[in-house]
Parts: sequence; C-alpha cells; structure tokens
Amino acid sequence: LRMTVLYIVLGVLGLLAVVLLVLWFVFPARMVDLLIGIERAVVGVKRHELNAGGFRMVYWDSGGDREPLVLVHGFGGEKDNWNRLARFLVKDYRLIALDLPGFGESDAPLDASYCIPDQVTRLHAFIEALGLQRPHIAGHSMGGFISASYAATYPQEISSLWLISSAGMFNSTPSELLSQVKQGGPNPLLVQTHQEMRDLLPFIMSRSPPLPSVLIDVLATRAIAAHGLRTRQFVDVIEKSPHLEELLVDCKVPTHIVWGDEDRLVHVDCVKSFTGMLCNSSSTIVPGVGHVPPFEAPAEIAADYLAFRKRVAALAPA
Repeated sequence: LRMTVLYIVLGVLGLLAVVLLVLWFVFPARMVDLLIGIERAVVGVKRHELNAGGFRMVYWDSGGDREPLVLVHGFGGEKDNWNRLARFLVKDYRLIALDLPGFGESDAPLDASYCIPDQVTRLHAFIEALGLQRPHIAGHSMGGFISASYAATYPQEISSLWLISSAGMFNSTPSELLSQVKQGGPNPLLVQTHQEMRDLLPFIMSRSPPLPSVLIDVLATRAIAAHGLRTRQFVDVIEKSPHLEELLVDCKVPTHIVWGDEDRLVHVDCVKSFTGMLCNSSSTIVPGVGHVPPFEAPAEIAADYLAFRKRVAALAPA
C-alpha cells in the first residue's frame, strides 16, 4: 500500500512538472510573473498600490514597525530588481520598493516628463502618502540620481542615503556607455531586438547568473515594447536634469556609496566625486562586480550596508 501511494505521489508530481514546463513555454510572461510572485512571498513582501502625485504607483512592502528603508530602482528597472538583496535585509528593516512612474506596473503616460526633479517630486508624494517619517533611502543607478537629488531637496526628511552605482555625476571619468553614446554609437540600454537583450546582460553585469532563454525573451519583449518611452526617458534623465555636482554642495545627510569595480555604465571613479562632495560619507568598492551589485553580490553589499547603519546609529544623538 505504501509503495502504491508513493507511486501515485510521484506520478502526480511528474504530471505537475510536465504541466509547468508546458506552461513555461506556452505562457512565458505569466510564468515569469508567477515566479516573481513566489519570490516576493519567500522574501516576505506584499504587493500594494496607491495614488500619489497624480500617478497610480505599485510597490511592495515588508510591513512591520522597524525603520523604513525605501528602495529606488534604476533605468528600465522595477521594484522586483531588489528581491535578491531584500532577503538579507528584511529582518532588520521595513523594506519598501516602488515602481517609479514610467516603469514597472506604475502609470507610464507617454507625454509625462521623466526628468529627475519630477521623479523626486513623485517620490516625495509617495513617501508622504505612506506616512513615512524620515525614512532611509537607497537608490541604484538612475534611482541613485533620484535619491541623491531627494536628499539635496529634502535633507531634513531623510535619515540616511545609500547610493549604489549611482548616476548623476557628469564631471567624472566617462563610462564606456556614455562614451559610446556621445560618439553616436548605439545605446545598449534601449533594446530593440532579442539579441540586443542577450548582449545587454553581460554588459551590465560581471557576475551575471545563468538565466533561462525563455526569461530573457520575456525581458526582451517587454523592453522592445517600451523602447519609445525609454528613449524619451533617457533624454530626460541625461540631458534635462540638473547634475548632482550642482545639487550636493553642503549636503550633510549620512551617505554610504557602493560600486562594482567593473561597472561599464557608470564609471567607478564617480566614487571619488561623491565622497569629495558629501562630507558625511563612506564608500565600498566591490571587486569583480559590474553595474548591478544588488543582483550580483546581494549578501556582500547587505552586510556592508548593515555595518554602515551601525555606524550611523552610533553617531546619532541620544
């Protein structure tokens, strides 16, 4: 009898595996969304929506009464880019990751402005709508540009700043990406074909894990559909936004800067620019990592961030 039950269980599991495999190839986008939902559940965060600043914004939130840490994604990214890193921080902080307007599941009107000051205003509206008091803010790439601009605009409303491969410093050494674009070459961030998506992943990551072809195709399909919007957004960010060199003068917000030493999108020399301007800052350069430390080295940079927060707490007035 026990063997019969075992055979039945194995048969059901085998059938389920076949069904999932078929669904993976027939409905890949839905399966990707399902897997992301499972990943969120494992991390311990839940999806929510709210209206703020004239936009419907989608975000995930770990909840709880711990200090809030707001996570701001980069160009072409979205809230779930933080999932791998969140696993190592969710026990210590209330984590909140939003889809900025124009990205992910949030509203993305084609005629809106996506320059950094406008996104700062929307981030402020989002934080106010959640009722967060002096949250800590982390930003990656474009999200770092937005977060640093937020700290410069609302220095009394933020407890600390975590900048990861942050864009926004334009007087530093040009990166491979910016040099290529300035010389009239193709912008690899503006994907138009599936092959360009396959070429993009090793360009932005040095420690890129192997990803299923079906997943890459889903990412490519979504990027191609957003190509026109992304092209406009890139111009808004690069050409229509005040540079951080203009904004961060006298900014005293406690800041920690993290960079991969193999970053090809934003040159690692920007670390010197940030620490030179931010009088209350520290930095870590992670060897063998490209532009996406939250995905490439989540455990390493989480431990590094926890150490930074301990230093901030130790220096805080009693």
